[in-house]
Order: sequence, then structure tokens, then C-alpha cells
Amino acid sequence: MRSVWDLLGRLRDDRHTQRLLTRYLLIGGFVFCLDVGSFQALLKAALFRPLATTVSFLIAISAHFTLNRFFNFRRFERSALAQARTYSVVAGVSLLLSIVMVEAGVRLLGLPPIVAKIIAVAVNVPVGFLGHRYLTFGAGIGVAVRRLRARSQQVP
Repeated sequence: MRSVWDLLGRLRDDRHTQRLLTRYLLIGGFVFCLDVGSFQALLKAALFRPLATTVSFLIAISAHFTLNRFFNFRRFERSALAQARTYSVVAGVSLLLSIVMVEAGVRLLGLPPIVAKIIAVAVNVPVGFLGHRYLTFGAGIGVAVRRLRARSQQVP
């Protein structure tokens, strides 16, 4: 839990991270409209709801990756292919979380699909920002895992 508080404190004090988060949220607002709009259109076309969730998500993440790579994080140390692979892992986690939340919202809570989708997007914002900031457009998953292992071996 301490690391979450450290991260929040760093966000409060770090202007660079604040700018990244602001641009991330602006890009996310655009992508949100793209995601929800395509989701609604696919539902009106009578597409199976989990498939509509997946297709709208894939449309959105394609725009999200491109906009964040070139206009927000602007990190080019790793190749676009390496970043795209990491992005797909982070996005895959977000997709699974989104599908589970939409289906649980509709089936268990009786929410309209669009409301469940909006809630799922809101939950995915911090997951995505942290994953993309530190993994996709950071050093990558392999480096992050090695760092965690090294830290855990240093703790007495």
C-alpha cells in the first residue's frame, strides 16, 4: 500500500507526470467517445454484446496507442513493435476487465449496457495510465519484472 501513496505523492509534486496525465485524459476523452459511440452503433446493429464490447475496444485502443505514442508519452527508445506488444498486454488486461464489468453490470446489477460500459471505462483509466506510463512507454514488462525481483531480494 505504501507504493500507492508514494505514487500519488509523486503525481502531486511532479509537473511532468501531471502534464502526461492531463494529455492522457484528453486523449482518453476522445477515445472514450470513439469507444462508446462505436459500442452503441454495434449494439444497434444487433451485434452480440461481448463482441460489440471487444470490437469497440479494439477500435479505441488502436487510436489510443497511436495518439499516446506520438503526442503524449513520445518515447521512442523501444521500437513501435516492442511498445505495441507491451500495449497489447496492458490492453488485454483492460479488455478482460471491461468485458467482466459490462457483463456483471448488465446481468447482476441490471444496468443498461451503455452505463455498464461507462463504468468499465472509468475503472480502466488508472489501470491504463499506470500500465502505459511505466510499461508500454517505459522500459517494458521484462525490465519491470526484473526490477521487482531485484527489489524483493533486497528486502531483509
